[in-house]
Amino acid sequence: MRFGLAARLLAIGASALLALWLALIVLFYRTNDLSLAATRLPAAQLSAMTELLSTTPADRRPLVLRALQSSLLSLSLAPAATTLDAGDDMSGQAEYEAYRTLDGGRLLSVRLWPPPDGAFRPKARSARPLVFEVMLTDGAVLVVEARTPFLVTFFGQPAGLAAGFIGTLFAFIALLLFHREIRPLTQLAKAVDAIDPSGEPVPLPVIRSSTPEIRALTRAFDRLQNRLRVMTRSRMALIGGIQHDVRSFATRLRLRLERLPDPAERERATADITDMIDLLDNALLTSRAGVGALEEEMLDLAEVLRGEVADFRRAGLPATLEAAPPDGEAWVIGDRLALRRVVGNMVDNAVKYGQRARVSLQAADDRLTIVIADDGPGFAEADAELLLEPFVRAEPSRARATGGAGLGLAVARTLIEAQGGEIRLGKDERGGKVELTLPRFRPG
Repeated sequence: MRFGLAARLLAIGASALLALWLALIVLFYRTNDLSLAATRLPAAQLSAMTELLSTTPADRRPLVLRALQSSLLSLSLAPAATTLDAGDDMSGQAEYEAYRTLDGGRLLSVRLWPPPDGAFRPKARSARPLVFEVMLTDGAVLVVEARTPFLVTFFGQPAGLAAGFIGTLFAFIALLLFHREIRPLTQLAKAVDAIDPSGEPVPLPVIRSSTPEIRALTRAFDRLQNRLRVMTRSRMALIGGIQHDVRSFATRLRLRLERLPDPAERERATADITDMIDLLDNALLTSRAGVGALEEEMLDLAEVLRGEVADFRRAGLPATLEAAPPDGEAWVIGDRLALRRVVGNMVDNAVKYGQRARVSLQAADDRLTIVIADDGPGFAEADAELLLEPFVRAEPSRARATGGAGLGLAVARTLIEAQGGEIRLGKDERGGKVELTLPRFRPG
């Protein structure tokens, strides 16, 4: 029979409760000094009862006997020289030495009271009442039946202690089995973390488990990564196909726009087509970054910045490269197209909204920071995080004449974070600034 995780957890919980119950009982017995001797009628108490009845007139003894009766004690008087047939006399044993010396040896016998015929006979001696027969001074026999307040064994421990230990042993075994079953989950978690929707399927660990839930979970993750892989490739193929077709249409539109007689209208239409192509390129790059499909190559970030700034300067735009690392090279591992897109968008924003762009590269031991500053109003600290969200613009109107769709910063954030970096918006004493931080590659 195969048990699921729920049944195993239930078994562990029940065994743990049994072990806790056992520990509490043992603690109670120990802290209250409830040993085997403590469960018997104390010799001093038996001596006191004997003395009391011996000095009590015969007509008053029934009253005293009723006063001494309890759920643990049953007292009666028998005629002189009467001996009960209640089992073997144990008064000669060493453990009853204190009773034998009672009042000059007036103890007649100590016996175990036999249960009625057919009743259960417990093997633990202390589980059955002890019957003491003591001779009074006038020759009458006091019969005291002393019951134990609880069941104990020969060793003074609670009855059922062995069962508790067995339950604890079962709990330990169940815990080991449960640990054996859930240990593969750690291996499965590592494999799931390594799943790349854009790459080849990750081989999941072979789990030889008898628990059906573990096997079902492993199979589910295997099916999931296959579905993710198919969905990712389908989406990338769809976006790539749309991009290719739209570029073809845009090229044809550009050729037709050359025939427009109005130069201003022709320029606006060409700008719209360029924005549309940029939007598609950003969408494709963002999709690739979202599934970890960006290219990885070793790049000199200083060279990338020099190339981008040079392109802006050739276009007659006020962009300058103010500082580069002292050693002239700053290596990173990243996607060249994505980095150029981010730097180009940030420089273009600085020129468009801040009149000019001042680009610098700061190097630390493990980080490289691109700082793109301008002469604009900058970014308020309260709005910096919000402006990195899609379709949020610093200029609140939706007019195309005053800016784009509000995707530039969101795309830049996605592309930078996909390569282990971060983007921060702020301002300094000269104007606004954007900081792009990337991990620095150190050979060796």
